[in-house]
Amino acid sequence: WPYMEIKTRNKKDMEEFGIEKEPQKLDQILMGKEEKFITRAYNYLFHIEMEEEVVKGPMIAWAQNVGHNIQLEDWEKMWTKNCKLMLSTAYKEIKMFYKWHLTPARLARIYPNMNSHCWKCKLVDGTYYHMWW
Repeated sequence: WPYMEIKTRNKKDMEEFGIEKEPQKLDQILMGKEEKFITRAYNYLFHIEMEEEVVKGPMIAWAQNVGHNIQLEDWEKMWTKNCKLMLSTAYKEIKMFYKWHLTPARLARIYPNMNSHCWKCKLVDGTYYHMWW
């Protein structure tokens, strides 16, 4: 039931606020075939042109949703604050995962009768870095 509510609300918002459903060029590159992916992505990102309509579209939709105009300086403040917050959150998530993920080497230190070798290759100690890289 909650899924149906979210799906219905999302559909209503898309129709009401004009959220784009068509995949843009970057979406097509990211979801496309694997051949020359890096070249196509790099060329797109290197030669991208930020058109005012593309940038203003979401700004206008947000202004209509909020009920008043949001100045460009306020947008810049929100984006920089949001970027800092996202980086901080991502860093905390990585730290939490590192602390909570128990590798074979850590398990062997906790339980001395356990084997500390990697579960995949069974050749070297299963440290965090070996397990992920």
